[in-house]
Amino acid sequence: MSRRADTVYFNGNVYPMGKTFSRVTAFAVSGDRFLGAGSDEEMESFKGKDTKLVDLHGRTVLPGLIDSHLHIHNTGIMKLQLNIQFKQKEEILKLVAEACSKAKPGEWIVGRGWINNLWEDPSFPTKEDLDRVSPDNPVYLKRACGHASWANSLAFRLAGITEDTEDPVGGEIMRKADGSILGVVTDQVQERFDTVIPEYTTEDFKKIALLAEQEFLSCGLTTVHDAGTAEEWLEAWEDLYREKKLHIRIYAMMRVVGRPDFEKLLRVSKEYFRYGLRIGMFDNHLTARSYKISLDGSLGARSAWLLEDYSDCPGHKGNGKWTDEQLYQVLYEARRAGFQIMCHAIGDGANRQCLDVYERLLKEIPDSDHRLRSEHAQIVAEEDIPRFKELGVIPTFQAVFIRTDKAVADDRLGERIKGAYAWRRFMDQGCIIPGGTDSPVESCNPFLSMYCAVTRKDENGNPEGGWYKDQAMTREEALRSYTTWGAYAGFEEKLKGSIETGKLADFVIIDRDFMTCPEDEIKDIRVLTTAVGGEIVYQSN
Repeated sequence: MSRRADTVYFNGNVYPMGKTFSRVTAFAVSGDRFLGAGSDEEMESFKGKDTKLVDLHGRTVLPGLIDSHLHIHNTGIMKLQLNIQFKQKEEILKLVAEACSKAKPGEWIVGRGWINNLWEDPSFPTKEDLDRVSPDNPVYLKRACGHASWANSLAFRLAGITEDTEDPVGGEIMRKADGSILGVVTDQVQERFDTVIPEYTTEDFKKIALLAEQEFLSCGLTTVHDAGTAEEWLEAWEDLYREKKLHIRIYAMMRVVGRPDFEKLLRVSKEYFRYGLRIGMFDNHLTARSYKISLDGSLGARSAWLLEDYSDCPGHKGNGKWTDEQLYQVLYEARRAGFQIMCHAIGDGANRQCLDVYERLLKEIPDSDHRLRSEHAQIVAEEDIPRFKELGVIPTFQAVFIRTDKAVADDRLGERIKGAYAWRRFMDQGCIIPGGTDSPVESCNPFLSMYCAVTRKDENGNPEGGWYKDQAMTREEALRSYTTWGAYAGFEEKLKGSIETGKLADFVIIDRDFMTCPEDEIKDIRVLTTAVGGEIVYQSN
């Protein structure tokens, strides 16, 4: 790496996020790496006759932000499908009716984003609701969480689901009091619809990725951990990198997409493991060294797997997907192939299973630096929280979830709320907490997520004083969750996460000081510039 900088940025308010929290005014870039960070005077030594000088005019600079859990494909696909995020039920039905008026008879109407607990009537919707506005087109609308879907009668017929169809393990066909089909299915039942909805092409996959990238870069994200990557998506992204069209860095969690049964899960997973680890491809833009598996559903869909019944639904514990032995069998193959493992675990039952199987694996295949992860770790039995630190398991949280989950969490969990969204309890025992948004489940805006982490409020400032505020993060912790902790969670702490000599020159310029602006303004922070490898890839108007 040259000792002469291509560019020196000076007169700024720069948070390098090194081991010691500090603030400097300048940094230097050569090629795709940082040469150093410090005072304006210290950066003088990197200037050459061709060095470009950029006056930051006091603006705040952060390392490139890392979202440790989102979905590239699903975020991009929201631009092509019916976007029903945060809409009331009647608004959604109107949008479906409009879509049907433009569609050919028999053409699928597909969308995502409904959250019934935000509706005036929070009960789950019916197929008849959709039948009224779409009698001739099959309709399939995923809940925001992705773990429940609302469909009309025609869609149920095409999926081959009748009154006599039994629930598979790990999924539910919701029913009315008389036993007839309601119109909502969860988790593994969704596979029946996935097999009849028309598939996308490779060119579609590329278009979808580019649409998602636009949104990510505008939010200051320079690396995203894709929480469930199909091989065909990875191949499309590789084409985009070869064509120099994709700029964001991707840490891919390979996953058998859809809602497979165990036979398919094991077969396709073994195919991924045979590919082996793919690290740092395309100049550190693409890595596929991890494997993700879902153990349950979501709290909003009541498919998160709990150890005891839901407090607001006696007799129902949610949906676990695999036996301990099935999970062990798949994860043993993953560990033997050297893959980092991520388990989607929302409920305390799923987190207990995750920890139990991880403990068994680590006894049989010891690894002092495994960085196994629980994706979400949302509801954890209080006695299981210390096990995360003891086993070295990383809990990956999505602070932004509290915006909507707080509306149902107390009713569904009762006293178990003490082990839910318990960020402070994890950090106090020495765990790091990488941050994410699970986009498109929630907005991919990291500053909204960090606002929720610090305030424990929604964007409207509710509840006053914060929801279980004793579990909030400090601003430094929230920022580390999107920088150094995110880098560590992907074995990339030597490459990214901070503005330090030799690291990739990923950085973000924002419109106010994250550390000193009023707390309620954190959510309003606007990204002015995003750079990946020293190249400006987003500039606000």
